[in-house]
Amino acid sequence: MLRQDYVLREIERTVEFCLRAAGLKKGDLVEDLQDFLEENCEILTGLPLQTLLDTESQKLVALFYHPGTAKLPQLLSCGAWLCEAADVSLLSGRHHEARLLCLRGAQILGFMAAQHGHESEFAPLHDHLERLLTRLNDYKFPPEELSKVRSLLTPSVRS
Repeated sequence: MLRQDYVLREIERTVEFCLRAAGLKKGDLVEDLQDFLEENCEILTGLPLQTLLDTESQKLVALFYHPGTAKLPQLLSCGAWLCEAADVSLLSGRHHEARLLCLRGAQILGFMAAQHGHESEFAPLHDHLERLLTRLNDYKFPPEELSKVRSLLTPSVRS
């Protein structure tokens, strides 16, 4: 029960930070959004933002995915923060980088939802995935890539 409460609290905190970041997603606030991500990334993920951006999603899963430990919320936060960093890149006109970061974040979030989406403490993840799905068209993924990202996020929303 303690683990469940901790995981739920950490996931809710990550989603809350993502919603706060959403308020900064305007063309003239890109620097503020970047600063917000840098200031809060390590608090949520345990990694500085640049380290997170430079690390492949498979390596992050290998580093943090240990069921039954307190590292699960950190991995989920890594996925969410990659998606937020993708929005900074998108707003800054770095479209290729934005698509890459979004894909990496979706890989982690999709993995977490597939592994734990049925657990009650992961319920806030489902709403967050739905929000991410509504933003995918902004990235202008090629059709085959868009299909891949949707498939990473969609099955977990329905579970």
